[in-house]
Amino acid sequence: MNESETVALVTDAKSRREYIGASFAAAEDLGADVFEVKLPEYGRNSVGPEISEGQGGTLRLPEGPVEACKNADMVFDFTLEGFIHVPERGEIRDAGTRILRVGAREPFYLRRLMPWTEEEAQEVKERVQKHSELLANSDEMRITSEYGTDLTMEVESDTAFDSYGFVDTPGKWDVWGQNMVSNYPSNVEGKIVIAPGDYNVVPFADYVDSAVECVVEDNYIVDINGEGGDAELMRGHMESFDNPDVFATSHFGWGLNPNGEFYNMAIHDRKPDETGVSASEGRVWSGNMLWSTGPNTHVDRYAPCHYDIAQKNCSVFVDGTKVVDEGDVVEDVV
Repeated sequence: MNESETVALVTDAKSRREYIGASFAAAEDLGADVFEVKLPEYGRNSVGPEISEGQGGTLRLPEGPVEACKNADMVFDFTLEGFIHVPERGEIRDAGTRILRVGAREPFYLRRLMPWTEEEAQEVKERVQKHSELLANSDEMRITSEYGTDLTMEVESDTAFDSYGFVDTPGKWDVWGQNMVSNYPSNVEGKIVIAPGDYNVVPFADYVDSAVECVVEDNYIVDINGEGGDAELMRGHMESFDNPDVFATSHFGWGLNPNGEFYNMAIHDRKPDETGVSASEGRVWSGNMLWSTGPNTHVDRYAPCHYDIAQKNCSVFVDGTKVVDEGDVVEDVV
């Protein structure tokens, strides 16, 4: 950000006002032009599926704010839900605008997960990009675990993305401090076992108490099994949308942020309706296996329900090469 740039702050009713004030002050200190676009509150738990159908269950941007963002050099997304799985994000990026998703996470997260020196930032970027290139150059991805997960999929190279937690090039979208790689694969087949202690980032922001088995055939979850309440909760919630695309598999990848800690969600991440989910450590801790359901903008699927599940102790293979070994990133493969 510099004196020649224009910065847009996109907010909603639940955005943290102290962050907005700090952003105005920072932009002005750097000599940049800055303005705020405030939206009504949309998204998770604020509208029902009959309203959000076709909208990815997430925030949508009206035409006016979209045009404002397209005319800015950089956008800070402070909305609770975030414009992630919606067409407008692509339209803004195509205009060359950088978008940094901040949400409303506590300062505790934002300070600790982001690199603060140029040297550290460059190191983080290069590490994440090396993993992303490895993924993009692969044909097959396989995920296993001691709990029974065994899943194979075809890597879609065009959808592989590197999330290193900041935006430094035109059209770049990222999430504050995220550090992960992922893709939207095809031909997903097998079984995922969500084990006790794994983390439901979205929509429940809670640790799983009992095993949940998801049987996947041709990119869709066809059965959700388990003796505990977690399986019943997941199955009932997804069925309530009465939309088959809710059960589609979406992105798969692994976390790379060494500053992320698995246990911290128990202390600092229990109020998703007040703080949103971006930069939660369930998405970023090093060696996690993060997978999701529902929306996939690459195939124009905007399902009204989205799950992000972060799992411990998984092994991830790309073209037979192990990149995550039972929850530990294998550094010497890149």
